[in-house]
Amino acid sequence: MGSSLVFQSASRGRFLFLMALALILAASSTGQSGTLAYFISTATNPGNTLSTVTLNISTTPSGSSFFSLANMVPGDYSLNMVTIANGAANTNGNFTYTVASSASPTSLLDSNVPSATATSGGAILILRCTSDAAGLTPLACNTVNVYITQVYPVAGAGTQKQILTAGGLAAAVVGPVSTVGGNFSVTAGGQAFNGGQLAIGTAISMGGPDAVTGADGQTKGLAFGHSDYLASIVYLPTQMGNTLAGLSSTLSFTWSAEQRVGIAR
Repeated sequence: MGSSLVFQSASRGRFLFLMALALILAASSTGQSGTLAYFISTATNPGNTLSTVTLNISTTPSGSSFFSLANMVPGDYSLNMVTIANGAANTNGNFTYTVASSASPTSLLDSNVPSATATSGGAILILRCTSDAAGLTPLACNTVNVYITQVYPVAGAGTQKQILTAGGLAAAVVGPVSTVGGNFSVTAGGQAFNGGQLAIGTAISMGGPDAVTGADGQTKGLAFGHSDYLASIVYLPTQMGNTLAGLSSTLSFTWSAEQRVGIAR
């Protein structure tokens, strides 16, 4: 009788132990308990930097007009200078650039194309000043032995004149505006140039003295620390008719720099 009770108690204890062991093994096999450890090693590369360039285009005069003309009559003209500068600190700031102009208020003076007719608008000519015929070395326009080369309008771009007199273009004979039928040109240093529309609606490529390949497709522009010396002649063709009397236009010129093409760095 007593031995039977001991056997039953031992069997029951063994059964409970086996059940507990089975539960532990089941939990381990389903990922519900237990931990795993691995050896690890790390390395870092700190301090990596990235920055972007700031293009720096400026004009002289700065923030103001480079011509202001009142009470003009057909045949009047005016010579004016403007300098474009690249103020960047290194070659990453080299740029190509364009110019556009718009009028507000506007009138037939700026919206009509200049011509040798009664409906002619006003005209503007933009010239680049250099010390060489190839246009590679910028030179202030009021310097002796200066080459002046037409940049705008595009029709006739490249027309050139060397001015040998002291004072350069500033002292050369500018004008008169042609009075010949069918001709609306103005002379500078004895060379005839045809001006273009005052409102340059679509920005034109200005090129430049330096070899710069721009993102806009130009291959000439302005290197950092360099300046481009320009002159403008604003005039009214002599054939302009009376319908353009009493008008006025206020023009804004926008010079826009474009980055050089991207390169491997």
